[in-house]
Amino acid sequence: MKQFEGIYPAIITPIDENEEINEKALAQVIEKTIGQGVSGFYVSGSTGESFLLRDEQRVQLIKAVCAIVDGRCDVIANIGTFSTRASIKMANAAAECGVTAISAVPPFYFSYSKREIVQYYFDIAEASGMPVILYNIPKMSGVSFGTEELVELLAHDGIVGVKQTTMDLMQTEALVRICRDKAVFNGHDEILLPALSVGIRASIGSTFSIMADVFVQLKKAFDAGDMERARYLQGKGNGMIRTLLEIGIFPAIKGVLKLQGIDCGNCIKPFQPLRPEDYQKLEKALVDLYDGGIA
Repeated sequence: MKQFEGIYPAIITPIDENEEINEKALAQVIEKTIGQGVSGFYVSGSTGESFLLRDEQRVQLIKAVCAIVDGRCDVIANIGTFSTRASIKMANAAAECGVTAISAVPPFYFSYSKREIVQYYFDIAEASGMPVILYNIPKMSGVSFGTEELVELLAHDGIVGVKQTTMDLMQTEALVRICRDKAVFNGHDEILLPALSVGIRASIGSTFSIMADVFVQLKKAFDAGDMERARYLQGKGNGMIRTLLEIGIFPAIKGVLKLQGIDCGNCIKPFQPLRPEDYQKLEKALVDLYDGGIA
């Protein structure tokens, strides 16, 4: 079974003024972060505004990322939709694009039983034949998995891991310990260091598109046993994250990329463009991030 390790940006989706995908800016973000040492990309997730994209745009995005990456690192595509049939269709399209693995947010809006949600994942794994990574994101999906439910899902041969976008480190530690042959990804950038301490080896994060270098160095420091440096780098990253959360994380990430010289446009409406005062805050946070250096 494939071993996933390292830093995986949950990549943004650059958008032009007509809310179409800007593949040139997408390539710039990918090349920048590959140069900073990332292990792969998580495509069409929350950060990528997946549920604001049309189905054909999601396929276009996945295909473009695979083409730009060209085998240099992993590509994991979130193919989750509101129905099993539509998710399988998206999974098959992602497989044709050449992704390493697929991931799926649990079906939401309707109040499904846990049995129905478990079967949703089993159906996707069996119909697609692709390695599946669960997407545990209770704050946005409204679906809270118990540890026993996740262990049951991870026992399926076709389900190879879980993205833990939850602050529940007790659950994360249990999954790492019990499901030793499965990949458990951290999903909150602000707790990467604590997650590493309970055995996490890989992390998927929104802010890695703008500061992958910080988190690549953090993991290297942890692996080398340099906890003082790892804490310093987590603190540096968290300073930026506080500002992103204050402004609105997804529009703010695109704002930082613009300040870094890559114009990814605005987020899709109803998200609103950033204000001049937002850019001022982001500019200060960017200066503070690299003040004193990270290398």
